[in-house]
Amino acid sequence: MSYYEVLLFVHLLGVAIWFGTGFAMLVIGNRFERSGDNAGLKSLFEQAEWISTRIFIPVSLIVLVAGILLVIEGPWSFDQLWVLLGLAGFAVTFVTGLFVLKPQSERIAADLARDGMTSGVAAEIGRMFTRMRIDYTVIGLVVADMTLKPTGDDVFTLLLMVAVLAVVLALVLRSERAPAAETA
Repeated sequence: MSYYEVLLFVHLLGVAIWFGTGFAMLVIGNRFERSGDNAGLKSLFEQAEWISTRIFIPVSLIVLVAGILLVIEGPWSFDQLWVLLGLAGFAVTFVTGLFVLKPQSERIAADLARDGMTSGVAAEIGRMFTRMRIDYTVIGLVVADMTLKPTGDDVFTLLLMVAVLAVVLALVLRSERAPAAETA
């Protein structure tokens, strides 16, 4: 087994843990939201807080470091489009986590501590999970990018990736506006 193969294993295992855990949380959160199970939603939120600091952050950093080392050790370079897209996607998810999801999570935790699980807190948790769907779409597109390794000549693949992101953004924006329209 070569050093490159060890790095590849670590990188892929990290991606599987990172993506799989988050995807499962989104599916379970969706189930709780649709059934109106606020106790389940609260419990999932509390677990998500714990998981983010103990799994998501460390594993995502391992994925990043292993990925960078794979480029250095392998037949790749940092000027290849797919590498740049992968790094950009990672940066987007990192910034989203740090500047969108983390502050929102902290506000929800404060609301829970102050008021308990209210319908407003449940709605805010739902909005956080909605934003997480965008984040996970980006992560999924990074996985597609790393697998397909598109170049500038792969116009269809690149356009398809942009279209997927655009559709998810449109659906999320639509779902975030729907509750506001209902209360107006």
